[in-house]
Amino acid sequence: MSSLLKRGDLYTIGEVINQIRSEFEDISISKIRFLEAEGLLVPARSKSGYRKFSNTDVEKIRYILRMQRDHYLPLKVIKEHIEAINRGLIPENQPADKPKVPNSVIEFNPTSKKANIRVTKEELITNTGISEFDLLEAQQHGLITLLADKRHYDDFAIRTARVISSLSEFGLHPRHLKLMKSGSEREVSLIKQVVAPMAASRRPDAQEQAESMTREVSSLTNQLHAILVSNQLDKESL
Repeated sequence: MSSLLKRGDLYTIGEVINQIRSEFEDISISKIRFLEAEGLLVPARSKSGYRKFSNTDVEKIRYILRMQRDHYLPLKVIKEHIEAINRGLIPENQPADKPKVPNSVIEFNPTSKKANIRVTKEELITNTGISEFDLLEAQQHGLITLLADKRHYDDFAIRTARVISSLSEFGLHPRHLKLMKSGSEREVSLIKQVVAPMAASRRPDAQEQAESMTREVSSLTNQLHAILVSNQLDKESL
């Protein structure tokens, strides 16, 4: 779905219709309300109870209407698409006679903030290339965990699975990597000790400062880790 609209904007149902009418001439308030009643849309509500649609909602409406108009998909099938999109998956870029339920996750920077993504086991394997055996082993060693619903994985699992999949090509599997997890836990404990005094401060900006300090110290420890490993490899190659 496109992202031409500005983020953060909210629209009334009338404003939504004005935005999409050029593409869908027969769009109406009752049509949008029907899509909401069928569970395909969940707009926010103002204090006075009026519907407020986000940019994401507008793009979902466009997607639903295109699937109906161009591919004659029934709402039941389109709802499966929307549920996948709500979990952070994206539709295929190439048009198809019978579009499949989205199963590709968005690409994100490894250093970016946590994304709101939920994928099934099958989607995780498809998007990362990790083998089912390595996934099971990664879960046994705590490298990858299921979400609380016991059905989905988050973006952290996706990032981890991609790295594990790449390392497996060099013969490194989760059982070889479990020491890295314990090392990271000790590193986090150290960072928390450093940040704790700021986090406990009564200053109005204490939380913001603590988060900034956490990111900075984490970045520095990651740099030190890379330097130490590189230096040790250089020594042993002499």
